[in-house]
Amino acid sequence: LKFRRMLLQTLALLQLPLAAVSLAVSTAAATDPRHAPLLSWLERWGTELGPVTLGKSSVGAGYGAFASRDVTEGELLFSVPSTACVGLYDACGDADVGEALARLVVKGQGGATVALAGLLAKEWLCAGESGPRGPYLAMLPWDAAWPPEAEQEQEHCLWWSEAQVDALEGSPAYSDAVGIRDEVALAAKVIKSLIGASVRRVYKERGEPPWAVWRADDDIERAVRGAFVSILTRSFTQEDGGDEEKRLVPLLDMLQHAAEPNVRHVQVSDGAAEGGGGAEGGGRQRVVVTARRPIAAGEELLNSYDGGELEPATFLTRFGFVPGRGVGEFVDSIREQDKGRLPFGFRIG
Repeated sequence: LKFRRMLLQTLALLQLPLAAVSLAVSTAAATDPRHAPLLSWLERWGTELGPVTLGKSSVGAGYGAFASRDVTEGELLFSVPSTACVGLYDACGDADVGEALARLVVKGQGGATVALAGLLAKEWLCAGESGPRGPYLAMLPWDAAWPPEAEQEQEHCLWWSEAQVDALEGSPAYSDAVGIRDEVALAAKVIKSLIGASVRRVYKERGEPPWAVWRADDDIERAVRGAFVSILTRSFTQEDGGDEEKRLVPLLDMLQHAAEPNVRHVQVSDGAAEGGGGAEGGGRQRVVVTARRPIAAGEELLNSYDGGELEPATFLTRFGFVPGRGVGEFVDSIREQDKGRLPFGFRIG
């Protein structure tokens, strides 16, 4: 009853009818057929999609989401059940390695992030696009060349060469990038010891050649880097402050950054465990995304990645770009402070 009262209060604030809770995703909302598997998957999990379409971002690299018509302040844009999100509950509940990942979480010191990266890497390597979360995982940037269409255009210090990192020397971004790379390299060693047996077993079961099985550790290392890129750039806590856990929330993680966002995202309880939700779940919690202000048809939906707290150098190493500036421009400003440095070697575009 408490959950249902909270839902009714939230819907009243949003001026939404209760029937809206049962709305399904329409794959017709996608303007690109590559999004259809993701939207169909979200529909099965009970996601609600309002006046939103997906496409090439107009303000940043990769994909974005847009208002398909004029939207009023407080109107529902989309709502994702917690069961479609990826978080610690999923990592610790994994049948093969959940207990080992849970022990990492208990240890603290970044163990939660390592555990989540381990789950993502294992699911991607063992099941790929055909797994339970395959359509969503396939949209994540696993390396600089994925997906094959190169629409993500994700940059990150975890994929940079040593020369590219050295070009940051003289900026706080240098020590931050080196620290992140070292931490992820250590995490990869830990994760290989936890999921390596599962990955090699699956490789053998699906008939991979012997050399592919031997190279499983290399695959895990690459997948762990990609998982950390997704966690660092796409996981968020909710604005209501009631849940401090950072999770990957499908659709929300496709929104581009703005210092002044036009959306609001909060977690609410919806009583779906009493009979609502999609064919594969529903859960008691949902991440509800609404319009922070009126949004015009065709306007891109924008989220704030940091709440205005991060310096440009830290923003670069966390998210792979600098708000309002090109990466090359930012590095050029560092080089101006040290004329003796070698030319910058970042890949741009």
